[in-house]
Amino acid sequence: MDIGVIAKRYAKALLDFAVEQKCEDTIYKEILNFAATYREVPQLSQVLGNPLLPQQQKVDILCRAVSSTEASEVFKKFAALVVAHRRESFMLFIAHNFVTLYRELKHISIGKLITAVPVAKKEAQRLEKLVESNSSNSVDVILETSVDPDILGGFIFQIDDMRLDASVRQQFELIKKQFIEKNKRIV
Repeated sequence: MDIGVIAKRYAKALLDFAVEQKCEDTIYKEILNFAATYREVPQLSQVLGNPLLPQQQKVDILCRAVSSTEASEVFKKFAALVVAHRRESFMLFIAHNFVTLYRELKHISIGKLITAVPVAKKEAQRLEKLVESNSSNSVDVILETSVDPDILGGFIFQIDDMRLDASVRQQFELIKKQFIEKNKRIV
């Protein structure tokens, strides 16, 4: 059994049903909440994988993992389907596939900006708008920022399959390579 194929099929089915019910944005938020809960509560995978736990309790646990108040009806139905087919151990994979499919559907790209020092929120928003305006398609960009002092200065920007490394560390590496190449020819 290929977990990736199974997870993608369930994610696609959930997205199609959510679009049909016009609640894909709600389901997207719930799935993001589930992924965050799964990371924060490592026992969740053990509980979902417990064969002695009744199916209804597993459905209730999945519903509590997506919302602090109450899960949507669409998610409740989906959770019941997943548990009925004994696929609850694949929920994290299904969630990741759903997020990917949703972002493709809504033309959302995730950009990553790594800097040596924290970036002001205003600058990050400016960069988001700049990338959105220079995009050939109408793409929404969600910019994730992180700090890595090891890059020494400058920045590393990545979106989809494009990466721009304008860090001081990268410049030092290039200079080092050039120096080594030049010295090899002399010796």
